[in-house]
Amino acid sequence: MAKTVDEGFRTLIGWLSPTTTETTTAASHRVSIEVKLKNDFGMTSFFRSGSFGHHTSVSGFSDVDYFAVIPTSKLKTNSSSTLQEVRNSLASRFPNTGVTVRSPAVVVPFGSTASERHEITPADFVMQNGNGYNIYDIPDRYAGWMRSSPSAHNAWVNIQHTRLDNRVKPLIRLIKSWNYRRAIGIRSFYLELRTTKYCVGESTIIYSLDVLRVLRLLRDNALSSMQDPVGISGYVYPCTEAWKPEALSRINTAIGRAEKAWEAESAGKTADAFFWWDLVFNGYFPSYG
Repeated sequence: MAKTVDEGFRTLIGWLSPTTTETTTAASHRVSIEVKLKNDFGMTSFFRSGSFGHHTSVSGFSDVDYFAVIPTSKLKTNSSSTLQEVRNSLASRFPNTGVTVRSPAVVVPFGSTASERHEITPADFVMQNGNGYNIYDIPDRYAGWMRSSPSAHNAWVNIQHTRLDNRVKPLIRLIKSWNYRRAIGIRSFYLELRTTKYCVGESTIIYSLDVLRVLRLLRDNALSSMQDPVGISGYVYPCTEAWKPEALSRINTAIGRAEKAWEAESAGKTADAFFWWDLVFNGYFPSYG
């Protein structure tokens, strides 16, 4: 239980970090995947990317992402063909796991929990840019290839995270948790970039206020695509166009509840604020008392 709204948010943030079990489980399958891809494709590097790699994952929801760097000679011009080959390789090693392709990655669901679901993205090393970050080509969902640089994106987020007293990544986790628990359907990478870009213009982070402001930003931008802020990946899209109206409707619902929570907190009605935040997070906000 928490006595203030800020304490409630700090408690929730603690719940969102991966558990020791999740972290151990995530690491347990790495070696076997790595050995298989080295044997079949001459893979030269295998490293964690995505939310787990950037420390913005959400316990119970975020899967484990890896980049598998494969020599260009072992890749196909059609990235879908490469994904299928990687899928076949991993399926032969893990025949009972239901390995599937979900571009830009191959999904290996070792168990029923998110931390046991591994997403392997085949990557072609392109170059190291002037800032020292490695740039890769990865599948683009349309059988072609697109540029990506996990280290450059992580460094950009880290700059704001450090500047704002290590409160940016927790804010990202809060937004992602809302997205998962309310089935909003927005891509995790998009939320990470949008939230960080919002933080660029801020001098301090107050979770109860800034969660509301990020939700408003998503609405005011109408979930438009955004240019990669580090200038590597081109445009980043939130979801399919078909799903966007439903996602915006759910965002509007969240904004209404978050506004009531902020109004209640500002008026000293702490119990009411907890009630509205609990609705925003679908019953997962700490209890008041």
